[in-house]
Amino acid sequence: MRIRACAIGLLLTAGCTGELGGATADGPVTLPPPVNIPPVSIDCTHVGSGRDFQVGPGKAFEALGDVPFETLAAGDTVRVFWRAEGYHEKIMLGGQGTAEQPIRLCGVPGPNGELPVIDGEGATTRPELDFPFDGHQVRGLIIVGHKHDDPYDLDPSHIVIEGLEIKNASPPHRFTDKSGSTASYADNAAGIFVERGDHVTIRACEVHENANGLFVGTAGGDILTENVLIESNYIHDNGSLSDFNEHNVYNEASNVIYQFNRFGPTRGGNGNNIKERSAGVVIRYNWIEDGAHLIDLVDAQEATDSVALPSFHETFIYGNVLLRSGYGPSMIHYGGDSGQTEYYRKGTLHFFSNTVFVKNDTYRDYERSAVFEASTNDERIHARNNVFASTQEPTDIRAVTFLGDRDDVAAGVLVLAGNWVRKGWTAFDPVPGPKVIGRVDGLESSIFGVDPAFASAASHDFIPASGAPLIEAGAALEGLPPVDYQYEPHQQAKRRSDGVKLTIGAFAQ
Repeated sequence: MRIRACAIGLLLTAGCTGELGGATADGPVTLPPPVNIPPVSIDCTHVGSGRDFQVGPGKAFEALGDVPFETLAAGDTVRVFWRAEGYHEKIMLGGQGTAEQPIRLCGVPGPNGELPVIDGEGATTRPELDFPFDGHQVRGLIIVGHKHDDPYDLDPSHIVIEGLEIKNASPPHRFTDKSGSTASYADNAAGIFVERGDHVTIRACEVHENANGLFVGTAGGDILTENVLIESNYIHDNGSLSDFNEHNVYNEASNVIYQFNRFGPTRGGNGNNIKERSAGVVIRYNWIEDGAHLIDLVDAQEATDSVALPSFHETFIYGNVLLRSGYGPSMIHYGGDSGQTEYYRKGTLHFFSNTVFVKNDTYRDYERSAVFEASTNDERIHARNNVFASTQEPTDIRAVTFLGDRDDVAAGVLVLAGNWVRKGWTAFDPVPGPKVIGRVDGLESSIFGVDPAFASAASHDFIPASGAPLIEAGAALEGLPPVDYQYEPHQQAKRRSDGVKLTIGAFAQ
């Protein structure tokens, strides 16, 4: 098995001993700095030492199906040139790149910056593609996975997918499989489906109108997907119109970093925006808007051996904007959802330097929102230096609460420090009913107010205005990773500039 005793591998550069999230026995926790700051516009120039496959009008390869994807190796690049009509073709990537010579699938934009479109509707499949199993064809439009004819322990590695628009991998759309038969996408199909891999990067893509936008990881042990970077993408309107089981992103892997992404609402409001069963999750400097849960951090399901990793029990969420537009479930769920509590998180969610904004002006009586929901009292949430704001002051029957309930039980331990809180927000639901077994500490020491003095809340410009009560009012991070950058709408970033003390929230001036 590849499960490691050391904490997060890719994510943590501190030692492996001690409790993560504060000062370990070897010093404070440090996470790697974001890469490509600010996020780059994708340059789809071939720079590897391998082959250059150019696809598009007037190029050597008119169609994606003409490219021998099954033979791609380190240093190869497949460059997809924009054309007015999208590419209705499926792709399978399974080769082995290296850190210096990855296998790249990238888009060359059109004259106005248009991304080349990979469209699942009526897509065709190159007969020679070597899928993990032919049954996996229904699971995705772009698939990263173990080639069936490769040695079993040979993982796809150092795969980069960037600069593409990816859509329509979902019922009722159909495609032609490698045998020439017509098939339907599975209910849980994905725009990008990673069956397994090591070092997979998805960057600067627009992913929409799929059942799942991204679906990464299918099992644990020797085939656990590891080291995933999801960066500067626009992911929106994925999910099912009939149930809550598909999401914008759904992962079960190890070492997953999200940064500089824009997450729009899910399709029909169904499904979660980000659903994570992974170990080693870092969500930083993103814009996350709506969905059932905005972030759902739950138990291991297929990769249950990941529970042995310390990184499964430590999650870092910082520098993000989180928007709830109207009534909905808790914004962030931490713990599990299977009922098998031995696989639940049972650790600490570190939630700091975020801006949380709830648009509650349309609430009707007894509609309410909760920021957090924990599954058991073994789940702890440490929330520091965040803005918790809403359009209106909540009331008892239109409440905004910090710790919500599931099945009429409010569990978990929430510790608050150095936050700005809108007057009227409460620790628990003020309407009697749920059984409270959890605890909220530190709310009384928050900075309470009516207006955080954003530049323009109506325009979603959450940078503090001059003289705002957020400026230099934050508490020290006490061993947490530094917040060096801030999100720049959209899918960009810039250096954050705090003063002598930290500013509260996702933005400095």
